[in-house]
Amino acid sequence: MELEEAAFRKRVRSSGDGGGGSSAGGPDRLSALPDCLLHVIMSFMKARQAVQTCVLSKRWRHLWLSVPCLDIDFDEFKKTPCASGDNSGTGGDGNSGSDDDVSDSDSDRSGSDTDDVNKYKDWEGFEDFAVKVMLCCNIAQLDSFRLRVDVSRAPVLGYRQAAGWLRRAMKYCTPDPVSQRKGLSSSSWLLKRLHLCQIPLDNRFMKHVGSVCHSLEDLELDNCTCEIQSITSHSLKNLVLKSCRWRKLSDITSPTLKTLVIDCGSNGDTCLLVILAPALSNLHLAVFIDEFRGGISLNKVPSLAKALINLRGHKFDMFRSELGGDQFKLLCSISNVASLELSDVGTTVLGEESRFQEFKNLRNLLLDDCDLSDDLRTLVFFLQSSPNLEKLTLQHCQFPAYSKEKIGTPILNKTSSSELGGLDLLCENLKVEIIYQYDYGPHLIQLMLRVSVNLSKNNIKLTKVESHWC
Repeated sequence: MELEEAAFRKRVRSSGDGGGGSSAGGPDRLSALPDCLLHVIMSFMKARQAVQTCVLSKRWRHLWLSVPCLDIDFDEFKKTPCASGDNSGTGGDGNSGSDDDVSDSDSDRSGSDTDDVNKYKDWEGFEDFAVKVMLCCNIAQLDSFRLRVDVSRAPVLGYRQAAGWLRRAMKYCTPDPVSQRKGLSSSSWLLKRLHLCQIPLDNRFMKHVGSVCHSLEDLELDNCTCEIQSITSHSLKNLVLKSCRWRKLSDITSPTLKTLVIDCGSNGDTCLLVILAPALSNLHLAVFIDEFRGGISLNKVPSLAKALINLRGHKFDMFRSELGGDQFKLLCSISNVASLELSDVGTTVLGEESRFQEFKNLRNLLLDDCDLSDDLRTLVFFLQSSPNLEKLTLQHCQFPAYSKEKIGTPILNKTSSSELGGLDLLCENLKVEIIYQYDYGPHLIQLMLRVSVNLSKNNIKLTKVESHWC
């Protein structure tokens, strides 16, 4: 400890030499910080910025090699386009030009060629940088690693090279006898967070991650093309899958998984995705049902605290997908949830047969853009099944139609008044908020009072908003 303090004081005394943030001959207090703090600061930088710190001084020359977080992003290599009008007629190089020298068509063609050259130059620079950095920094010793490419600016099939860089980097930093002689054990992978964007992945990648990344807790795949058939981990806590295209993903299995996000994307037409995550506490499932026609099956999750379910496109399910055909089965698997948000649910959520499923832990329920025009059958189901419900929010939902005997006096239509009976709620202090757009506020209050014989009018809040559609 005394040696570290002495070294720190020595750096402070000598930090006026060699740059690294000093100003006007003043002391370089930033370089005087210990390596651990400098690494924390550099962890907030993109990889290219972190590497560029090596030119600040001798003190910074090798710091980036041991940074705990590496973020390689193609955006750092995009050329900043000139603002329109700043270099009009200059060809983009700052030299004045003449309209008489070049026609509009030639100018357009020249600009297109220049864009292609710049695009590929961007990619070449990114490729050289990414390969070198991933070989210099041992991914196995990183705490966090992020790799993002841009398919739209890559050469033909060039984006597939990124998968090769990743495989080679993972292969070379796999513990081997040489690394063990340097003091690294056979289980020296420390990677906790892995985020990949627009990277093509196959089963070899997932098997390699599962075999050596025993500390991996957060895995995020964003807009990736995946031939992965199974995601299995005994360490994952958070799994985020955004807009990924799966060929045949059949199961997600993890006894430690706490948060699962599946946002958009697609899976094989006939492939059933089975989710086995008994410790799951946070679920976000927002997909188009015709993109997951094989269905999604979720085993019961006893400790689920929050869930968002958005099965889009049920009104236009021409292919009768398994996911859209039995939404009730999916609801039964999350019956222990405490806070539930259902979006875009249609009148078919309960199926044709009357069913009952108790949601004994449900405290907060939000129905967003749901079709309740079947005489509030879906709503009545949840009120009957949720004895401990405390807050109900109906947001932009479609309600049963109403007629008017006199202008300004809405009444229930015949269907609603005959089908809806008084429901004796067990949750006497239930708070209800209805967020709506059009002039049928009094009608909605009548509907809610008709549904329940012991729901107080004072506990119903109406909030009128402008149209939420863009």
